[in-house]
Amino acid sequence: MSSAATRTARIDRPTNAFRILVAAASIPMAVLVALWVAGGRVLFGVGGQLTLLLGLTLAPVLFILLLLAGVRTTATAARYRPFAASAGTSAVLAGAWLTALGFGFTVPDFGPAGGSVMSRLLGEAALGVSTALCNPLGIISVGLAIAAVVMAYRDARRTSRLLRGLPEREPED
Repeated sequence: MSSAATRTARIDRPTNAFRILVAAASIPMAVLVALWVAGGRVLFGVGGQLTLLLGLTLAPVLFILLLLAGVRTTATAARYRPFAASAGTSAVLAGAWLTALGFGFTVPDFGPAGGSVMSRLLGEAALGVSTALCNPLGIISVGLAIAAVVMAYRDARRTSRLLRGLPEREPED
């Protein structure tokens, strides 16, 4: 099969609305999640030194990872009829988005406008719970973002093999 035929060929597979939505939203969500992690608290009147620190550290890391996964997921989804991401990659990407959004919701900031979004909405008593949740959510979100990149590239490799008429996986020795 020529490379032009490979570019236009599409593979039929069953899908659902969730997988279509993840494939369509993967690139915009990379931007939105990074912005929320960096400074979403400012929308609720919670801002301080941590906003700048997260804007220079965690937000760019999440942005790059989610963008890599999003671009590869969208490009691979375009190879299928209907346009949709794989089930596993969809679940991991959505998990990364949700945990990163949860991190932005729970991470406390310092200074006169300190606290977290959670403590602003639920009261100062929620600050302890918010503080306890933010670190695990941040770690899990980065781990899921890394997993999403790996899975998106594996999906792309598998799709490329299928389009060339090869088996899904390379034979093992």
